[in-house]
Amino acid sequence: MTPEDYIKREQEIVEAQKAYPGREMGNAYRLWKELRGEKANILVTGDKNIEAVKHTLKEAAKKPCTQPGCDGEMTLESVCGGCVEGKAGFLSKWTCSKCLFRELSKKDFLTWLRELSLTS
Repeated sequence: MTPEDYIKREQEIVEAQKAYPGREMGNAYRLWKELRGEKANILVTGDKNIEAVKHTLKEAAKKPCTQPGCDGEMTLESVCGGCVEGKAGFLSKWTCSKCLFRELSKKDFLTWLRELSLTS
């Protein structure tokens, strides 16, 4: 599985959860795929390839802090739709682990991951 495959799968899960609110994530995903004539890609815990892809994406979702004078590292995070930032229309944020500076973004987490995995 490539990072792009993993991101596509995650996006499909998001779509399935929107299509079938209230259902357990795995059941919603399987049903969503089945109705498209496709087989759900079920991941196995401990799969070395999947862990390598997750590690690659986790590393891609980091960047140096943009706050002047800070030498910390920013990490990409999702924004909850119910929090203040989410209600303001932000979908993700970069947060520095050292100075706690944040950059809010209207791009969703998976879009960022897709862009970052293609450039790293």
